[in-house]
Amino acid sequence: MISFVIPCYNEEKYIRDCILSIKRECTYTPHEIIVVDNDCTDNTVFIAMQEGVTVVSEKQKGVVFARQKGYEAAQYNLIANIDADSRLGFGWVNIAVFHITNPDVVAVTGPLVYDDVNKSMTIMTKLYYYLAWFSNNYIGVFLQGGNALIKKEALDRVNGYDTSIAFYGEDTMTAKRIAPFGKIKFVMKLKLFSSPRRLKDQGVLNTTWLYLSNYFSVTFKNKSQTNDYKDYR
Repeated sequence: MISFVIPCYNEEKYIRDCILSIKRECTYTPHEIIVVDNDCTDNTVFIAMQEGVTVVSEKQKGVVFARQKGYEAAQYNLIANIDADSRLGFGWVNIAVFHITNPDVVAVTGPLVYDDVNKSMTIMTKLYYYLAWFSNNYIGVFLQGGNALIKKEALDRVNGYDTSIAFYGEDTMTAKRIAPFGKIKFVMKLKLFSSPRRLKDQGVLNTTWLYLSNYFSVTFKNKSQTNDYKDYR
């Protein structure tokens, strides 16, 4: 049974497709969908309610606070963190559940595949995730924050998420906190199709640098080095 947690700040353009992709993948899987209203001012909440999902409110702005609120509201033993501007790839649930049923595994994660990008950006993205796979196996644990399935019992043991990290590095910190209780599996086939808005707005190289530098900072220094971020969700 899976609790899907979707942090949202003004996601009226994307939220319905995200929810529908989850429903499509969970035809035979008991689940709940929790949309976390992170102080939305558009029609995100209205659309979510039209789709019959659970909506909870978190006024403290920031994705990590929204994840924590969703975790606290979750009823099931597996928590899926999904970004609102994304859609589950075909077979996502079957792939994720297959790997996480291993008693030695506490979390399963995979890559993002960006919509409507040029060939060079597609190649750079694939390279980034091959490096992520390598790093998760040989350097330090890696978790794609908006594409992950986590055993709730592991989060329970650390009281959820570390809300001291606003954005960059929060997923790496989550991975570090739960890693003592089991393996984090990076699966290339666990694809999430996502909007490239952050890459296009911030630039590919700048965005990559922000993620990588904070990944290594949290991995080796136990803290993020970037406090400021542009809020997309």
